[in-house]
Amino acid sequence: MITAHARPGALAGGAIVRRMDPVNTARDAHAWLRWLTGRTVDAAAAIPDADFRREFPIGMGSIHGTLVHLVGAERIWIGVLEGDAAITMATPQEFPDIASIRTGFAAARTRWDAYLARLTAAECARVVVRVRDGKEFRQLAGDALMQVPTHALYHNAQVSFMMRSMGHSLPDSSWILWGRERIAKATA
Repeated sequence: MITAHARPGALAGGAIVRRMDPVNTARDAHAWLRWLTGRTVDAAAAIPDADFRREFPIGMGSIHGTLVHLVGAERIWIGVLEGDAAITMATPQEFPDIASIRTGFAAARTRWDAYLARLTAAECARVVVRVRDGKEFRQLAGDALMQVPTHALYHNAQVSFMMRSMGHSLPDSSWILWGRERIAKATA
């Protein structure tokens, strides 16, 4: 049973209270994104460096290149949301290894934490501008917020293919598993 007085995220009648609104949806999607990319980076850290850098005709060409791309995407989209046009795509030279990739995610996520903490429904409806290859693209902040986790899922599938092609595995990072783990932690 969910009551009107229950706090979102709290237990009420054995269920986690969530209200479907753009703010909670974006925050949940970004919490899942961290869990997803954390599992992916941990799996990539466990494989030999030659496999980490092995070339594939998909994604950004390698697990390394794809993870660097994901760091860059998080960095670019938080820049778009904050009006920072100086943000550039990450490069493999900037993030040459797992440790630097972890540092890159942490730096971008410090900005994301502050943004998500002050997120409102009105902010989700604000039009933001991204400039790419000299062209200006306009989109809602809420759509930009959701681009980051859906983009990561797309590339995570490519990393999974690369890992499996080399005899490694990537842990299940599905939304439903994340949700089940969240409930298990809340009820433990």
